[in-house]
Amino acid sequence: MRRLERIRELLRAREGMAAEAARPLCFGGAGFTEELRAVAEADPSVQLIGLDRLYDGS
Repeated sequence: MRRLERIRELLRAREGMAAEAARPLCFGGAGFTEELRAVAEADPSVQLIGLDRLYDGS
C-alpha cells in the first residue's frame, strides 16, 4: 500500500498529469490482510477487489 501511495503522490506532483482522482485498486485472489482492510476502511479511495467483487460485481 505504501508503494501505491507513493506512486499516487508522484503522479499528482507531476506537471501535466491529471491524477487528482487516482485511486489505489488492490486485486486479491486470496483475500486481504487485516492491515490492508483497515487502511481501506479508513480511506474510501482505497478499493479492495476480491474474487467475489471481480466476478459478481458485489
